[in-house]
Amino acid sequence: MIDIKKRKIKFIVCDVLYDEIKDKIPSNWTVVNFEKRLHNNSKDLMGKLQDEIEKSQKFGLIVLGYALCGKSVEGLVSQKVDMIIPKCDDCISILLGSVDEYKKQFKTEPGTYYVTREFLGEVDDFIIAGFSDIKSKYDEATWKWVVGEMLKNYKRLAFINTGNYEVSEFRKKAISKAKELNLRFEEIKGSNRLLENLLSGSWNEEFIHVKAGMKITMGMFMSYDCD
Repeated sequence: MIDIKKRKIKFIVCDVLYDEIKDKIPSNWTVVNFEKRLHNNSKDLMGKLQDEIEKSQKFGLIVLGYALCGKSVEGLVSQKVDMIIPKCDDCISILLGSVDEYKKQFKTEPGTYYVTREFLGEVDDFIIAGFSDIKSKYDEATWKWVVGEMLKNYKRLAFINTGNYEVSEFRKKAISKAKELNLRFEEIKGSNRLLENLLSGSWNEEFIHVKAGMKITMGMFMSYDCD
């Protein structure tokens, strides 16, 4: 376990995870959080992350509050400072507490879209990027067909209750959105285990320690395939 009290740490984190832990981040960490919408384009997100990493070379350690995220972190490099990143395919595994729990959910219903409070903050676009713009181009009947085609592989909308905030308002939003999109609603229990380890410096085999000068590669995450 790394003694994080002796390190000057830069924490670069996605808004989805930041929303869960913003009151728990160590006060001596320097935090930069990026909006969820950047995930809509992996190259844009990668560029933002690389720029921020390059601005962080005077820190003692860089902690990334991201996962592989559709290869958005593949190729990132910090020339002078080591980096820590969860060994997960995406943030859903982090929010569920483990890759194994995500695999369990995936086997139960692979066609699932997962949401939390931060996802539901962008109600119109939280599943389909540019939802509002696309909708304005069609009449109601055509729009329903378009949505059906876009979501034909989804059966369930799962609201992850992490216990980090009062959920009643957001549960209602999730139920309403599931009904609108003709998806089965289910609330599932989240876990803060990986998030707590991320913030406490308990970086075991579920985290990747990327040495300075090394590029993050997809192979670093490969042991956690969901099959």
